[in-house]
Amino acid sequence: METTRTHVKGRYCNVNGKTYKKIEKQLLFVRHAEGYHNSLFDERRVHEAVNIRDPELTPLGKCQVADLREEVEVLLKSGVKIDKVIVSPMTRTLQTAWGTFSGFNIPFQACHFITEYSDAPCNYGTRKSHLMNSWPQVDFSMVPEVWWMENEDDVNISRRAKQFRDWLFMQPEKNLAVVSHAGFLHELLQEHFRNCELKRINWIHRSRKQVRKH
Repeated sequence: METTRTHVKGRYCNVNGKTYKKIEKQLLFVRHAEGYHNSLFDERRVHEAVNIRDPELTPLGKCQVADLREEVEVLLKSGVKIDKVIVSPMTRTLQTAWGTFSGFNIPFQACHFITEYSDAPCNYGTRKSHLMNSWPQVDFSMVPEVWWMENEDDVNISRRAKQFRDWLFMQPEKNLAVVSHAGFLHELLQEHFRNCELKRINWIHRSRKQVRKH
């Protein structure tokens, strides 16, 4: 069995005698609060649930957001930093993100890579132009006008997860909150999330190309 020897120091790490650039991200992952489709699923009204287009949060969901905001306030007071909020362009994630992180002088960026597994109308989105009018406080610059894929398959959601990882490590911010969905977060992290659950996870990436020191 081959033994891998890793030594990490500052911005670089040494693996088996080769030096690589190290990129670290400190991340807060959040699943959206309860949407109307979630409540209908709980009532076993599946046909109604899957056919609500881009559902909003329920009153219970809004209460969950208020509780999550208190949790985030405690984290911020303890010294946790958030440089930017990355949010899925679905209405329920936008409502969750804004209700949780607004007022702390943190910018918001919509990212369509992290939307839900788009296999039913409840996971089909709203056009970018309409979202920009409804959410002027969010940066939609990277989002196409029609950004969701109807009848998405497993191959594509896996591709989106990789796209997001690659994109994330190219961002200059180190401390990010990511507000997304149960299906996508499971694909990305192999983790289960309850509605409005927050998990702190750190990622470290090393570039595949050897760094040459001159």
